[in-house]
Amino acid sequence: MIIRHTPGRLLLLVVDCTLLFASLYGALFIRTGHLPDNLEFINFIPSFSFIIAVTVAIFYSYGLYDKPTLRLIRELNKRIFTSQILTALCAVILFYSLPTLGIAPKTILLLYLLISSLFISLWRRSAFSLVLRYRKQKSIIIGSGETFKTLVEELTRNPHTGITLISAIDVDTYDMSRLEGVLKTTRPNSIILDMRDERIKPYFGQLYTGIFDGSAILDIVDVYEDVFDMVPLDLINQEWIFRYISSSRRYNLMKRTLDLILSVPAYIFSLLFYPFVYLAIKIEDGGPVLYTHTRIGKNGIPFTVYKFRSMENKPTTENNETKKITKVGGFIRKTRIDELPQLWNVIMGDVSLIGPRPEAPSLVEEYTKNIPFYNVRHIVRPGLSGWAQVQQHEPPKFGVDVKRTGTKLAYDMYYLEHSNFMLDIAIILKTFKVLLSKSGL
Repeated sequence: MIIRHTPGRLLLLVVDCTLLFASLYGALFIRTGHLPDNLEFINFIPSFSFIIAVTVAIFYSYGLYDKPTLRLIRELNKRIFTSQILTALCAVILFYSLPTLGIAPKTILLLYLLISSLFISLWRRSAFSLVLRYRKQKSIIIGSGETFKTLVEELTRNPHTGITLISAIDVDTYDMSRLEGVLKTTRPNSIILDMRDERIKPYFGQLYTGIFDGSAILDIVDVYEDVFDMVPLDLINQEWIFRYISSSRRYNLMKRTLDLILSVPAYIFSLLFYPFVYLAIKIEDGGPVLYTHTRIGKNGIPFTVYKFRSMENKPTTENNETKKITKVGGFIRKTRIDELPQLWNVIMGDVSLIGPRPEAPSLVEEYTKNIPFYNVRHIVRPGLSGWAQVQQHEPPKFGVDVKRTGTKLAYDMYYLEHSNFMLDIAIILKTFKVLLSKSGL
């Protein structure tokens, strides 16, 4: 791939950690009135290392180590502020509720939070300019359609992708006989093209001569994935599916182990909420506490999903979506308490913690007809959360929504292609942010 973000992410992490430890040193200096010696500083490192690890996890969940998209750049100040507030809350809760962490006097914690907030804010506001300034590659992109236009817009407007477009050739309107002259004149570092477009294939000979001039030939699908973290559905075919969608037995075993390690304790702890939810639902309308519904799971096999009921208990011939959400239902939905019974589905193996969200049979039937490759998402076990849930900002809600579900599938395809243990951990971290913001899931 031509766009390399990992070195930038690693540098961001190293500088963040350096500044956080420097903040501790500064807090000790202000509190004591003298430069702390090595032993004095080292005595505080074990306690503060824990909160620094929490800080990094919060930063990651809020996308501060993501590739610099236009949306992230626009929301940077908001995300930094929210992350710092959460970090401060976590630090206060940890250090004041766990005396064994050994922070004394507590003034050091307050000074650390103030200094680290200042350092991180100043650093992150200039980080994209100072750290993520990649060596620009001059590129030509050749293609057509909505995906082509979207990618051109992002590469043109976002200065942090590592690509400078010197020409965007839309096959629908461009005279391809002029292509050879453009290549000789511009001498690009890379040529991004839609290798599936039959109108481009006759010119492959001219394009591949660019390799001998030092140009890299890149598939537009790969570049699109690298920029947007999703697969462009209108540019993939069966060959792509066969090549990139697979499942590793070792990874599946690790994933199932993680599911059980996290879901069993969480399910046991969640039982504490059951009596209160039971009483609240029964007092409001006296109806059933649990709601069951059929969903489509791995290999297209239906299973029953369990939730606390959040909608009116009225007999109706209409779809459930026409019922009103109860007062108790509104609260348990906002707090995600209604989904606690699904931990049993995880334990039983119907779903995983991470994977494509399962849909109702009627929706699966409709989307299979209208969205190419929709059923591919059923080759893995569905999940309580997934890549689409932490990435898609306007997910489909109720009823049939082909357009937004197509976008959701594009994220699901990316997950299927790149699924690994570390990606699952990353989604778990990002899910906390989604839960806190009361969005998405």
